[in-house]
Amino acid sequence: MGKMTMKEIAKRAKVSQPTVSRVINGHKGVNEKIVSAVMKVIEEAGYIPNKAAQTLKRSSTNIIGICLKEINNPYYVEIINSLELEARKNGYNILLHNSNFNPVTEWENIQNFLSRQVDGIIIVPTSDFNLDRISKLDTPAVVITQNYKYIDSVGLNHLQAGKLAGEKFIHSGHKRFGYIGAEMDGEKFYGFVNVLQENGFSFNSEHFIQVHETSNSTFMVRRDIEKYIDQLQKLDFTCVFAENDIMAFEFMRTVQERQISIPEEVSIIGFDDTYVAKIMEISSIHQPIEEMVKTTFEILMSRINQKISSSLVNMLMEPTLIERKSSKFRRS
Repeated sequence: MGKMTMKEIAKRAKVSQPTVSRVINGHKGVNEKIVSAVMKVIEEAGYIPNKAAQTLKRSSTNIIGICLKEINNPYYVEIINSLELEARKNGYNILLHNSNFNPVTEWENIQNFLSRQVDGIIIVPTSDFNLDRISKLDTPAVVITQNYKYIDSVGLNHLQAGKLAGEKFIHSGHKRFGYIGAEMDGEKFYGFVNVLQENGFSFNSEHFIQVHETSNSTFMVRRDIEKYIDQLQKLDFTCVFAENDIMAFEFMRTVQERQISIPEEVSIIGFDDTYVAKIMEISSIHQPIEEMVKTTFEILMSRINQKISSSLVNMLMEPTLIERKSSKFRRS
């Protein structure tokens, strides 16, 4: 069947044409069921090349396909460096692709890996729909940074990460708490809010600073934070936990430009413990990247060499809080 137009895809998926456009362009906020319905029609229509016939392996290529959802965040730069080092230690080269939060691009990347007959795949996923298809491939694949029940994965205990940030603020005498993120959901957010509730505090949803783009666009992050701050006469919270170091850094820049002192007036904790946090002295939740990457490769190599049971492997790494200047202040 020939390629279909977006209008035809929308009609078959029973959604609007703008919705199809949003799915294809990787916009957030689209219901996962709708994404799955659109992706299914796109695949069946041949909108994405079907290269499944090319996946039969004739011999080992000693190439590992790496698909990340972004490469601008310093955290993913560190992930890439560690992945390449670990690949070389194991006698492999890497083929790197960026999905840029786009599920269509992500699947095209996977198809390209298959056409090049990679020995295995490591992915930071954008789409649960794609992961379901990846889990059914003959080529071994492991998810890194997140945990999934139906595919091998090595992730971080995000609940514990949120808890560490919340506990630090509580022990430092804070009573009004802020949060910076894309949505008020996810284990990181729940861990933060739950530990507040366990200690007799509550989280005010008005203290949630929503950034409509995640860390792939520092300009958009800065814009959303400035919009939030500028509509206030003063900050109603004395501490804030950010979903990543980019958000923490842009918040710090924004409030300092408005003569709000850190950490005396507002304390900050970021996430990922990247070089941005180290240079700017921002407290941050540290992820054991080297251990995470090494474990991911061990699982993948075992799958490639068929030296592991058929049972899925889901590893959960523990975070730590690295405290720096941005939160070293105890309120009386």
